[in-house]
Amino acid sequence: MRRTAALLIVLGLGLVFSTRVSAQPAVSVRGNVGAAFFQSPEGLNNILNSGVDLGLEAGLEVYDGLEVVLQGSYDRFTLNSDNVALLDDNLSVGTSVEGGALNLINGTVGLRYTLKNQSDAHPYVAGGIGLYRTELAEARVRQGENVLPERSTRGRGFHLAIGSNFRVNETYGVFFEPRYVVVDTGGSDLQTGDSTRYVTVRLGVEVQF
Repeated sequence: MRRTAALLIVLGLGLVFSTRVSAQPAVSVRGNVGAAFFQSPEGLNNILNSGVDLGLEAGLEVYDGLEVVLQGSYDRFTLNSDNVALLDDNLSVGTSVEGGALNLINGTVGLRYTLKNQSDAHPYVAGGIGLYRTELAEARVRQGENVLPERSTRGRGFHLAIGSNFRVNETYGVFFEPRYVVVDTGGSDLQTGDSTRYVTVRLGVEVQF
């Protein structure tokens, strides 16, 4: 009897172990497009148009609903040439500005927790930290030879987000996500104050493996 019980325990432990080994952690890949809305500092939000957001990320589930996420994204805000000419005292009346944009390229690592429920809509919260390259692209002044020079800096930043993932089937889903981004630009030659802040609204597709 003892030998039989011991054998059953060994077989049970072996079955549990083999099941855990064979069970692969869920991996997800996401791609998105979206709109970006500049918030602060005040000086820049008066001369920037609404922007675009592009992103690509990969997530690895480490616990039920909890993922570690690696992500890269690109945000771009074009200059409002009319407002630039009005706000810059060094530019003569009637002068306009061509080109120019504020670009932010980043790589972040973070966490995302998704609430698993019985419906096809799964709300989630997410956050991450990373490095951001912030660049004011070159702009040319019409009716003159002046050029607003290109300036760039690198700094740390973080984001916070809420969203909802709508499952189409076990493999594919679509998601909607508002995100708040803060980038440390204090002390840089961009003259953007202590931090750059903006909001993105993302719509994308998720594939689970």
